[in-house]
Amino acid sequence: MATLELIQLSKKYGKTVWGAKDVNLKVDNGEFVVFLGPSGCGKTTTLRMIAGLEEVTIGKIFIDGKDVTYLEPRKREVSMVFQSYAVWPHMTVYENIAFPLKLKKMSKSEVDIIVKEVSEMVKIKEYLNRYPRQLSGGQRQRVALARALAVKPKIFLMDEPLSNLDAKLRVKMRTELKAIHNQTGATTIFVTHDQSEALSMADRIVVMRDGHIEQVGTPDDVYFDSENIFVAGFIGTPPTNFFEMNINVEKGKVKFFNEHLEFYLPDKIKNILKDYNKNKIILGIRPESFEIVDEKDKSYFTEKVLVVEPQGSHQIIALKIGEQIVKIIAPSFPKYKPNDVINIGFDEDRIMLFDIDNKKRVRG
Repeated sequence: MATLELIQLSKKYGKTVWGAKDVNLKVDNGEFVVFLGPSGCGKTTTLRMIAGLEEVTIGKIFIDGKDVTYLEPRKREVSMVFQSYAVWPHMTVYENIAFPLKLKKMSKSEVDIIVKEVSEMVKIKEYLNRYPRQLSGGQRQRVALARALAVKPKIFLMDEPLSNLDAKLRVKMRTELKAIHNQTGATTIFVTHDQSEALSMADRIVVMRDGHIEQVGTPDDVYFDSENIFVAGFIGTPPTNFFEMNINVEKGKVKFFNEHLEFYLPDKIKNILKDYNKNKIILGIRPESFEIVDEKDKSYFTEKVLVVEPQGSHQIIALKIGEQIVKIIAPSFPKYKPNDVINIGFDEDRIMLFDIDNKKRVRG
């Protein structure tokens, strides 16, 4: 277990392309931190710099207060699990797990104890005498996980370790990975582009885009209190619905309106706009913050259902408002069908407001 600190960490490819730029982050002892973002956002590049597999262009990496920026990978006391498993096909499961321990000159009895301990932890003890070709993808990933755990690293690094697994096994494995983390207390950095993995596993999520950190926070922070439109639009399925609104102040009341939607901002949250001096703003509403109401006078707009996407536990209803597709999450019952006319309200306490120009959160 260890602390990790990244200071202005940057990686440049060639003369113009930055794989990561000015990444600043502190990870606490025993914390499970997830790097989340679309392909090419810099999350794997940052992870590989921490591991020592990518040379740092600018910045510093500290593990337990020690500068390891230019230290060889094997001297950093980190372990890494790769997307491609990276298990040795000519070795048995036992030999794969034992190999890094033998490099440390451990005795045969010590190696045996550790191999059996970690193999039991990741539930592959019965496969120790098999070769990787005799295992499923999920079992091979468990071998890679056990091998990384065996050396008891200070920092445990995982680069999209579940992305090659089928959907059902991926859900099962992320639960087991978090349970293993809770058991070992290892400081962990986990890279993924899957927001469900990030939200379900992380103590904190680092949302990245174009090599930069957009927001760092708990799953609730990044979901309910998004820093900007990118985060609000990237986190959540379906994503946040955005509406460009005009602003008008009438007798102390703040009115939001556009061609299709009009309402007064509740008094308890209108202070958000006390320092906002523009006449347009972007309103963000998550799909589950909408509600279907019986009375038209309690709704904000009335529209025909465009498409219904049943999800078992709920249904996703798509509406077309002008040229914009808006998705809302509704309970499984009653059932709706295309062309049904519904009245839509929303939870005013859950709205998010963003600057019309820089797309950052307006907080007051």
